Amino acid sequence: MKETKEASIECMPVIEYPRKYGREMLIRAAGIVLISAVSVFLDFGYSQGEGDFLKAFLISLIRTALIWNGSMLIIQFAIGRFSMFRETIKLIAFQVISLCAFVLLVELAEIYTAVHYLKVPMTHSDKTTLILGSLLITFTISSLYASVAFFIQWKANLLRTQALEKANLEARYDTLRNQVNPHFLFNSLNTLLMLVNDNPVASRYVESISEIMRYMLQSQDKDAVLLRDELKIARDYVFIQQSRFGDKLIVEFDVDEKYWHYAIPPLALQMLLENSIKHNVVSKEDPLNVKVYVNDLVYLVIENTMKARMDKDPSTGVGLGNIRNRYLHLSGKNIIVKQEQGKFTVMLPLFEKSFD
Repeated sequence: MKETKEASIECMPVIEYPRKYGREMLIRAAGIVLISAVSVFLDFGYSQGEGDFLKAFLISLIRTALIWNGSMLIIQFAIGRFSMFRETIKLIAFQVISLCAFVLLVELAEIYTAVHYLKVPMTHSDKTTLILGSLLITFTISSLYASVAFFIQWKANLLRTQALEKANLEARYDTLRNQVNPHFLFNSLNTLLMLVNDNPVASRYVESISEIMRYMLQSQDKDAVLLRDELKIARDYVFIQQSRFGDKLIVEFDVDEKYWHYAIPPLALQMLLENSIKHNVVSKEDPLNVKVYVNDLVYLVIENTMKARMDKDPSTGVGLGNIRNRYLHLSGKNIIVKQEQGKFTVMLPLFEKSFD
């Protein structure tokens, strides 16, 4: 199996609940036994012998354990499936319907066992009371688990939001500082001097630099921009770099116009293109090939050949981790990073955003 490094993301964090699992197990076991014992007298009103009591207690124990553990699993599944904050109605509706159906199924099995196995006479009113009582207990216990899960997730989201806000502010500053750095300007101006001598490409070169500078200043206070605008600046950046490297740098853009209305964090694409050049050899013997396209999952894919440079430029601190944090903050989605078969691939999930 090929070695693959991939960072995948989930919209919401995985929740372990409660955190102190051993204590929760003890409380759960004690609660199941206590409810089972009380239920024997409340549900069946026992005056029978010891043997019948033990049978009834065993049935009640199984019923309570199934409902308690099953309800907990349903809540865990629902929280993993639906966002607690963005899909609250769906989450509650799913939990209520699933819990009611599950409890009804378990209680019907218990009623059948009690009537046919223990020969306990039960009227329609008794059966209804039994089911309603179980539903009440189930929703009480489920509310406790849901409350614990909500508190854990709320606390985690609060801490993550604070961290992401800090990272976002740092990203804006570092992005501007990184892009307008002496090294970039030095290379660009040196290339410009060579092109100015009666070369019609010079005007395009200067225009591209101007567009990039203008875009950086206009987007520094924005969380997201249109993919259309990001692609335009990326092409300007590639033109500047190809003026420097010539046919040693090959960049192919293949993004259909139907995706241009999607959003992307500003300068995310340009950063990844710069990283490709910064970290890899760009020579006649080893040209750097980069492809930019959108896959079937509506991810913007940036794929480049790999041959690591020995004399890498110093890191600026604006990297994949920063882009990943900005994506989590904006859309709840994560980027995907792969390194395999001599290629390095970064997949940026495109998302929809109103720019009114």
